[in-house]
Amino acid sequence: MILKWLIFGAIVYAIYILFFKDKGILSNSNRSSKRDDSDSEEMIECCECGTFVATKEAFIKNGKFYCSKECMNK
Repeated sequence: MILKWLIFGAIVYAIYILFFKDKGILSNSNRSSKRDDSDSEEMIECCECGTFVATKEAFIKNGKFYCSKECMNK
């Protein structure tokens, strides 16, 4: 009889941890905000033509950002 209560208590505790704790399955608000921050990229303007480009895709020469190699070599 005691074993049944211990198993029942363990199941209730597991359900509580999974669904009601801050880091559980249903708490997607924290995860989505972290994902949005990491997915957002800073956009910068090309010094030559004025086109906006993501910092990851930009070319840098002498501390200035360019959108392409053509703009960088002008």
